[in-house]
Amino acid sequence: MTSQLFKALIFKNHKKVILIFLLPCFFFSQNIAASNTTGVLVTSKTSAITKLERKDVRRIFLGLKPLQANKDAIPVLNISNASTYRLFLKNIMFLTESGYQRKLVKRVFRQGADKIHSIDSIDELSRYLAQHPNNISFMLEEEALKHADIIIIQGLW
Repeated sequence: MTSQLFKALIFKNHKKVILIFLLPCFFFSQNIAASNTTGVLVTSKTSAITKLERKDVRRIFLGLKPLQANKDAIPVLNISNASTYRLFLKNIMFLTESGYQRKLVKRVFRQGADKIHSIDSIDELSRYLAQHPNNISFMLEEEALKHADIIIIQGLW
């Protein structure tokens, strides 16, 4: 009798039972994915650039001067990994890709500012930063640790 009742309850509420078993798996997988996506701000080992305020990082990547006058950092966009680029735009710039591109185009046309240089390979970005000590960029922490030419200034997200 009890096994028939148990089977009836499970069959009747099978969606709830499946959800109860799958929910912990979902949260576990999200924690694993989140731990591998730590973004950092990087520059050349020879650079004098130190920690920047988040608002200064945002201003620099919008093509504006940072509020701290002694920080002359030139931004370089890392477009080698689409998800890293989207995380940077979401967590630092608070913009979508199309919104960010619109802001950059407006800045170039209205004020005659230079375009922000973008690089689509981590190895090429590492070499570029090593040759240009006043440039900064972003990447995942695990990628930054693989390159001896660059240093991590600070965590971003």
